[in-house]
Amino acid sequence: MKKTINKITTLILVSVIISSCSSDLPEICTFEYSDGGYFVTNEGNFGSGNGSVSFVSIDGIVQNNIFECVNSSTLGDVVQSMTIIDSSAYIVINNSSKIEVVDVETMRTLKTINTVVSPRYITQVSNTKAYVSDWQTNSIHVLDLNNLEISSTISVGNGPEKMIYSNGYVYVCNVGGFGYEKTISIIDVSNDIVINTVEVGDKPNSIVSDANENIWVLCGGYTEYDTEWNVVSQTAGSLVKITGNSIVSTFNFDVGNSPSDLVINDNGTSLFYSDGSWSKNVYKFNISDLEITTTPIISRSFYGLGYNDGYIYGSDAVDYVQNGWSYKYTESGTIVDSVQVGIIPGGYCFN
Repeated sequence: MKKTINKITTLILVSVIISSCSSDLPEICTFEYSDGGYFVTNEGNFGSGNGSVSFVSIDGIVQNNIFECVNSSTLGDVVQSMTIIDSSAYIVINNSSKIEVVDVETMRTLKTINTVVSPRYITQVSNTKAYVSDWQTNSIHVLDLNNLEISSTISVGNGPEKMIYSNGYVYVCNVGGFGYEKTISIIDVSNDIVINTVEVGDKPNSIVSDANENIWVLCGGYTEYDTEWNVVSQTAGSLVKITGNSIVSTFNFDVGNSPSDLVINDNGTSLFYSDGSWSKNVYKFNISDLEITTTPIISRSFYGLGYNDGYIYGSDAVDYVQNGWSYKYTESGTIVDSVQVGIIPGGYCFN
């Protein structure tokens, strides 16, 4: 009887151990890529290492944590952006100081690039190289697309972030980090040399190229605070139009607004942006307009904006703790659908 009880006890303990171990194993899952879908980069909670990428299919089916699911490892801390070049996706993880290169259709890791300090955005400039903005080192890294190594570094202004390639040149927004900056750097991609630095408005944060190859720069304006975070002074935000190396038009916003997240439609004729006030309404600006409109097309707040195939996308970080949402609108501001994604969704990537 005693032996029988011992055997039963042993079986129970083994079953408990197996059950406990099984619950600790990573979930086995796959990523199902489909044409017409889009990716959302979710920053995650700062310092928690829980940044992620979501994929939303054309019919609104969401797959969250797709990198972690496929590779059985987390992306890291603050997933800043994602860029697709050919069949690979380059996921920039800012606070983890790395870039994960993955197969865009499987999300399987191809290489981890960790020779960067504070990477922000990636722009392809030729068939063989791309530029990586590095906020902390005030530089642009030249990435060799053949061997996925950093081949050289270009010094630019303070806190470089978003970039745009146009007609053989790359225009870099120097945001200034936590300080003050009001320039864009223009780089000749044939020799990776800065050929000009243009003063625009204070804190240029986003940039696009239109149908006529004009460059549009959105500047948020500069706000100075005291030690208790009271506003000491503010400057106006602005929308700046550049042709070649020269500013041809400047449109000023009211002081107190901090416009951001400039995107452009597919045919390069209409700009969209958030006004940056507490309401963060979304506005439309046609490239032929002569003044800034005061009538929003979408009256709600977004953490990030995107545009693709006739639709405006806006992300909502909710309380910056729980999972956020992605909203899809027509150009006129009519809601199409909404889906729940990861924590602090900040950017979009369309293939």
